[in-house]
Amino acid sequence: MESLALFATILLSFLIFSGPLALFITSRWAKQLSESKYVLVLRRSFLAAINILGMFISLSIIVVAVPIGVKFLAVISILLHVFSINREYQFFSHKLSRDPNGPGGQD
Repeated sequence: MESLALFATILLSFLIFSGPLALFITSRWAKQLSESKYVLVLRRSFLAAINILGMFISLSIIVVAVPIGVKFLAVISILLHVFSINREYQFFSHKLSRDPNGPGGQD
């Protein structure tokens, strides 16, 4: 029984801390530290691993029968992961942004 409690604690702690950690990795301070290509690759691979695991755990917690508070934390975690992906790669920003000058641009 102790191992099951330890496993649940590890899952919930990863659920709670993976989203803010992903946001920290995509902060301006962390981006300034990754001037070299080697550090940039390490930072982005660590970010990808955190995002994949965090979203997988969050989605699996949403599917399982758990209290609504834990499901709310899982939804918040998914939103933080999507926001951190958008902050790093501008994946959604360029598709949602609107050109104020119109399709023709500025003449």
